[in-house]
Amino acid sequence: MALAFAFAPAAGCAHWFAVRARRAVAESRGLEELAARVRPLLPAATLLFLAALVGLLLGADAAFGDDGRTAPAAAAALGVLLFLARLLTVHGFPEAAATGLASAAALEYLALTLVLIARLPGLHPLGAPVEALTGAAGPAAVPAVACTAAALGLLGYGLRALSGACAHSPAPFGPAEGHRP
Repeated sequence: MALAFAFAPAAGCAHWFAVRARRAVAESRGLEELAARVRPLLPAATLLFLAALVGLLLGADAAFGDDGRTAPAAAAALGVLLFLARLLTVHGFPEAAATGLASAAALEYLALTLVLIARLPGLHPLGAPVEALTGAAGPAAVPAVACTAAALGLLGYGLRALSGACAHSPAPFGPAEGHRP
């Protein structure tokens, strides 16, 4: 439920980032200055969204009951991953966003595969890391770790990609003007 209500804070944080980045493009005198102005905006927008999401998750846990020890952490990690993927997609890097989402899915698939392979005779040690993780933190630890790793990868990529001028249009997108006579 909290992830559904996180759409509004995500849109607000993305808008905040885009407005500040466009302002930095207009005020910067060079690429180095632009990168220095835009680079801190991405972690700030991400942390702002994470704070809003954690508030929503705590509200959902209070309203509907706690889902477990790591379920809110997994939901927060998924929310941040989706936020960063959306931000990269909107600013012209859909391939990176898709790669980040696919890597989270691949990590979760790998964990499930290791558990299944560990059931074969002689291959029990392959499932030990996943079993130790789920035994210590619960079953939601696997998606929490996978989404956190992918989100950190997207954040690292975004710090480099979104600090360039090509990622920010000088004005917000409006109606298409290609059909003028």
